[in-house]
Amino acid sequence: MSYKEFTGKTVKDAIAKACKELSVEEALLEIVVLEESARGFLGLVGHRNARVRVRKRDILKEVLEVRATEAEELLSKPPLEPLTTSENCLNASVDSGQIEAPAEDHGEIDPEKLRIAEEAKALLEGILARIPVETSVEASVSNGSVILDITGDKSGLLIGKRGQTLDALQFILNKALNREVSLEDKTEIIVDTEDYRRRKHESLRDMAVRMSLRARKSLKPVAFNPMPANERRIIHLILAEDREVYTKSYGEGPLRRIIVYPRQAMANKRRRR
Repeated sequence: MSYKEFTGKTVKDAIAKACKELSVEEALLEIVVLEESARGFLGLVGHRNARVRVRKRDILKEVLEVRATEAEELLSKPPLEPLTTSENCLNASVDSGQIEAPAEDHGEIDPEKLRIAEEAKALLEGILARIPVETSVEASVSNGSVILDITGDKSGLLIGKRGQTLDALQFILNKALNREVSLEDKTEIIVDTEDYRRRKHESLRDMAVRMSLRARKSLKPVAFNPMPANERRIIHLILAEDREVYTKSYGEGPLRRIIVYPRQAMANKRRRR
């Protein structure tokens, strides 16, 4: 998006006009102050309005511009000492540099997972430091996966359209932290904010149930709109529990989609043959 200029009695007023016209929050704008306001002589003669130049920020682009070499610089430091899994450590807050264990996890956590969680947290904080959005990161280990939760007043800006920005952050961390381990030894890194992952999973479940019902009622295949691989995987897993339908994916790249088939209709079709 190209820059647009706005004026106001003060810089703050000019920015407020920009936010209103562009329908965005200030945190999503790149702002260049071209001219400060001036009151002039006795507040009357020579008064000059403030002038700013703004354009919408592309948070996803900013995330993707984090170079691989920068990620490796953060990981080139000596590895952290494995953390103790004593009860005190498991209940400690992440502010003290330690990792939380979810309340439902009562078993001992693998110290290697704790070390990876610390490295993942440090790497994510390093990436977010390059994006001017004030956030903090909390890390935990659950079911062998490392969960990084981003919190802050503007953390929702990091979700992006359909979760693209959050997925990009997650992809970068998984590539960086699993680059030298075998497939079976990989640790899944999950990046979340504002409970987006749970809300998205519930939304996909509702969608899957509706599409299954349509297929069963019409006795005809029903197609989803194209969706990314991680969302297709969730849909496949959800509908695998439904004995009355089955799913297949068709298409290539961004056009790949899921089709839901009613088992009864397919069985009737085979009998007619």
